Amino acid sequence: MPDPPVGFAEVLRQAIDRRGLPLERVRDHLDLRGASVSVATLSYWQSGRSRPERKSSLAALAHLETVLDLPPGTLRSALATPQPRRRRLVVTQLDSLWPEGRVARVLGGLDTRWDAELDRVSVHDLVEIGPDRRQRMFNVRQVMRARADGPDRRVVLHSQEDCHAPLPEIRALRGCRLGRTASDEEGGIIGAELLFLRPLRRGQTVLAEYEAVSAGMGPLEDSYGRRLRLPAGEHVLSVSFHPAALPASCTATSSGGRETRLVLDPAHCVHVVATPAAAGTTTIRWTWPSQPTPSGA
Repeated sequence: MPDPPVGFAEVLRQAIDRRGLPLERVRDHLDLRGASVSVATLSYWQSGRSRPERKSSLAALAHLETVLDLPPGTLRSALATPQPRRRRLVVTQLDSLWPEGRVARVLGGLDTRWDAELDRVSVHDLVEIGPDRRQRMFNVRQVMRARADGPDRRVVLHSQEDCHAPLPEIRALRGCRLGRTASDEEGGIIGAELLFLRPLRRGQTVLAEYEAVSAGMGPLEDSYGRRLRLPAGEHVLSVSFHPAALPASCTATSSGGRETRLVLDPAHCVHVVATPAAAGTTTIRWTWPSQPTPSGA
């Protein structure tokens, strides 16, 4: 079977890689030839987010071929190749998933442009409750697949009902490093950019793992929920309780309204699994026995 035709973005990206030029230098070379193309535009072209369509952009292709040592007409020919069709995906808007005004302000300080270009292959959430009934930490491991060339980060968001407790510290553990963070301490909200170790190409996967740790007194919560903007191939949500602080009951609820009673296993954990997982919210809630909150940390 013959290889599928190579599209414009792939041809351009490969040529830039071969030349070993940063996009700023490519732009400078084009400027010297009287063809002005911004670094952002070049980035969009090589990632497949946009293609040259305006007359000035099309005219710049011949100069770009010279800068990249490509035979004349290479980019023009690649531009004639239809872009690969992607399956249609219904995406829940962020302001619908997080309607709270404070959340929108936190997200406004972070780069969320790639969020809808990352398919969720699997999402694992592990929450740890300490002997004082307070949340000690939670760990999140996600496997994502790029729907287009270019994704280089994933924005994560955490909110807590107990606004008297300090916000946790987000730490990147695997497959990523911590980028910008934004928070609203009064509203109990913290967000962060997890920067991948390299930008992804279409079809590539990344495993990104992070944790949020309460340095001092953790929040006194009675639930933990995951809001999925996109469906996931698998979602696992688990809560682990300290033996000195076991709940009286646990239930799991989903956006559809279904409620399931959960029973602690021998390791004092409860969990729910969805394969696949629909977009929406899944929450584990618990109640405490009537005795006072333990004072130990």
